[in-house]
Amino acid sequence: MTDETIANNGSSQDSNFSASAAEQAKRKALRKYMTLATKASQEVLSDEELTVFNSTLGDNGIGGLDTLLGTKFVHVGPERIQMELEVGPDHLQPWGLANGGVYCSLGETAGSIAGFVACGAKKPVVGVNNNTDFYRSARAGEVIVTTAEPEYLGRTMQLWRIEHTRKADEKLLARTNLRIAVLDKPL
Repeated sequence: MTDETIANNGSSQDSNFSASAAEQAKRKALRKYMTLATKASQEVLSDEELTVFNSTLGDNGIGGLDTLLGTKFVHVGPERIQMELEVGPDHLQPWGLANGGVYCSLGETAGSIAGFVACGAKKPVVGVNNNTDFYRSARAGEVIVTTAEPEYLGRTMQLWRIEHTRKADEKLLARTNLRIAVLDKPL
C-alpha cells in the first residue's frame, strides 16, 4: 500500500467520521428542538429557553433558510409565535427595499412552527397556501417583527394570520395568511 493510498483512506475515514459526528449533532439538536416545541405547546418559553431554541435551529443546520436569513424567535408559546429579522443588504431587492420573498418566508416559518406547536409537537405540518399582501416597505437596518396567531385550528387543517410590522413604529408592513395541512403521521 502506498503512502498516497493510506492518506486517501485516512481522509475518507475522517470524512465519514465528520459526517457521522455532524449527523449526531443534528439529531441531538432536533431532539432538543422537539422538547422545546412540546413545552411551548403548554406554556410560553422563557428567555433562556428561547436562547436555546434559537441556537438549536441556527447552530446545527436544522434552521435551513431561516438561519441563512438571520431570523430570531422572541416569543414561542401555544397561542402565538413571534420572530424578528433585521433587514440587511442581502434581503433587499434592487430598489433598496426588503424583497417580498422575505415576508413570505417569515410568514411560512412563523405559521409552520406555530402550527407544529399547536399540534402539541406530535404531528408534522406543511404549508399548502401562502398568501402575502404588502402594504409598506422595510429598508436595511430596520427590524421586521413577524407575529403568527391562529384563525382556525382544525384536526387536519389550520389557518394562521401572520402580521409583519416595523419594530420602530409598529406599522403594518405586510400580512400573510398561511393555510397548513396537519399530516396524519405521528412523529
